[in-house]
Amino acid sequence: MWFGENGSSRPRQKKFLSESDGGNVWTWWPNSEVGHTQEALKELKALFREGAPFDTPKPTRLIKRVLDLASDKNSLIFDFFSGSATTAQAVMEKNAEDGGSRRFVLVQIPEMTTGQFSTLTEIGEERIRRAGAKIAADIDKENEQLELGAEPKLYPDLGFRVLRIDSSNFKDSYLTPGETEQAGLFDLVDNVKEGRTDLDLLFEVLPKLGIPYSAKIEERVLADKKVFFVDGDKLAACFDVNVGSDTIEEMAKAKPWYAVIRDSSMADDATHANYEELFRTYSPDTVPQVI
Repeated sequence: MWFGENGSSRPRQKKFLSESDGGNVWTWWPNSEVGHTQEALKELKALFREGAPFDTPKPTRLIKRVLDLASDKNSLIFDFFSGSATTAQAVMEKNAEDGGSRRFVLVQIPEMTTGQFSTLTEIGEERIRRAGAKIAADIDKENEQLELGAEPKLYPDLGFRVLRIDSSNFKDSYLTPGETEQAGLFDLVDNVKEGRTDLDLLFEVLPKLGIPYSAKIEERVLADKKVFFVDGDKLAACFDVNVGSDTIEEMAKAKPWYAVIRDSSMADDATHANYEELFRTYSPDTVPQVI
């Protein structure tokens, strides 16, 4: 039996590795270096003053040790069981410490919870927001005490996006003539499912064009219509209604790599007919698409 380093802890059975049956083995990393569950709970309570919404978080010091060993300043960090999003907080704090540009992708099934948040995913989202706000506040405090001539510390990237897996935004129109009724043809005039937004459509388009979900998205108004420009001018996409040739001409003049417009967005037959021609005239290298 082992009673801890000082002999004053609760008794636990001590097994040598040679006697292990392959089950749980105590970590080689001591609590003094990577923290423990109680420390992780204190971290969470410091962010959620109304009470920690998750019982078994990981300590950020543990994740930072992993980052020290298995990442560099530009690494992309994946966590497929993100829980309360400790990994996100650790990555942002590490970037703040060493000026890194690490990014993270967290995956979590939206398990139902009790209390202030309805799902585990919501807990993670709110933790990232609060951790980011704390990092920014800490940097502001440091900058208030700068020595004469010292450069102020910059914020790391504290932004994030929340995406969910869903079915396609488009209706299933792959039907044989025998499966199609004339009365149902009107349902296919608009091929987008009910309740889907412009951003839903945009994020379905991005991976098909090889554009990452993390790309910067800017909204511009061209001839009174909203157009998304993604990753600079790599993509120009318009899903507005009654889009005329004047908007498409402005899109073409921006010379994007790709242009995407919703079929039902076009105002009339003349706009349909001029769509590709306008890009051939103003931006022949652009790849125009209709969805």
